[in-house]
Amino acid sequence: MNDLEEIEIDSRIENIIWRGIGRKSVRKMAEETGLSVERVAQIRTQLIEGVDEITLDMKRSKLLADLQEIADKAREGFDSADDTDSGSKMLTAWIGALKTILGEMRQIEKSNTGAIDALNQMRIRELMRLIDLTVAKTFAVLSERHGLEEDEMYEIFQGFLKPAAMELQE
Repeated sequence: MNDLEEIEIDSRIENIIWRGIGRKSVRKMAEETGLSVERVAQIRTQLIEGVDEITLDMKRSKLLADLQEIADKAREGFDSADDTDSGSKMLTAWIGALKTILGEMRQIEKSNTGAIDALNQMRIRELMRLIDLTVAKTFAVLSERHGLEEDEMYEIFQGFLKPAAMELQE
């Protein structure tokens, strides 16, 4: 193993290479990071191969962070624009980036709400099954011990269950 392979990649170098993928040559990224062309190529390959391991949420978070950076740079460009034409273009870019970020945030919130609702429905089904099994076993034991009819106990139970459910809905 040579010295270059032993150097740990710091996040600054990783960010420079990550942002340069598909936009900058390996040679340009090597100049920016101070690493050799071979090491930058190796790191780039590791980053690209690692994309399969990144979850959808992590990808979305990275894209949102990139969009936020674009929005911030557009805002800075707007604030420092010399003429109204370039200022207008920067403002349009800034608004577009913010609009996209807000849309993604709404989508994340919507998908999170859907996942929570699905989980809650699953919990309700599990609780109902637990209650049903418990009631059935309880009625069987009571029937055996006290000579009561299970059907009569179910009728009494249903008589209390319906009003209780309606009371909860109010």
